[in-house]
Amino acid sequence: MVTNMLKRLSLYTLLLCIVPFFAWIFTWQWSSHDVMTNYDYPLYFLTESGSVPYAIITCGAFALLLMPLFSTRKQWVLGVIVMAFSVILTQGIKSGLKTLFSEPRPYVVYVAEESRISVAQFYAQERKQRSDFIDQFYQTKADTPSWLKRHYEKEVGYAFPSGHTIFAATWLMLVVGFVQLLGVRTLAAKVFVSLTSLWAVLMLISRLRFGMHYPIDLFISTLIAFLVHWGIFTFLQKKAIFINKKDQNND
Repeated sequence: MVTNMLKRLSLYTLLLCIVPFFAWIFTWQWSSHDVMTNYDYPLYFLTESGSVPYAIITCGAFALLLMPLFSTRKQWVLGVIVMAFSVILTQGIKSGLKTLFSEPRPYVVYVAEESRISVAQFYAQERKQRSDFIDQFYQTKADTPSWLKRHYEKEVGYAFPSGHTIFAATWLMLVVGFVQLLGVRTLAAKVFVSLTSLWAVLMLISRLRFGMHYPIDLFISTLIAFLVHWGIFTFLQKKAIFINKKDQNND
């Protein structure tokens, strides 16, 4: 069962890694000259599902959607505690690494160059001042959609690693991990995993598309989520409350 868990988590980790791999293989780079289309707004809506405060709603939705997988209310409550621990831990790791590496976002590098200031000068300002600076800069950019301008004003922190990527990868690992752990093989569970995978992949794509991250940010963030959840589910597999009867009989 341990091997099967590792295989499942690794498979979906590889799926997410296709996004940064694609960017590297085709030497894709974000450009300020990229034209936003009508297809980009749904991506913005999706990326906002991983932004505060909407991410809290997303967490609640996933917790409720995962409820049918659990056989008892007690098991689900413990599962929710694991989910909360997972999200808090991975976001904590993200915050610590952002402070440690202080890597500028691609769009911030562009704004700094166009404004003839250094990236260091930009980040030396208070967060509110950075947002105001971005607001003033994009007032002259009529080709940039208003929704993207608002997003830039909010996202004035550092790039590495990607909090949105870790968030999406975390929930994908949780969905895949609990489906595997609880031995759920229903069509509904398979559809749930597939839709979560699509959501997570599009989340990663949106972060590159909007100039928020570099491919390495996405890659390392995905690996962090994988390692954390490999550890979590390796631990949970030893807990009787999460072991279904079929697995006990096989043992």
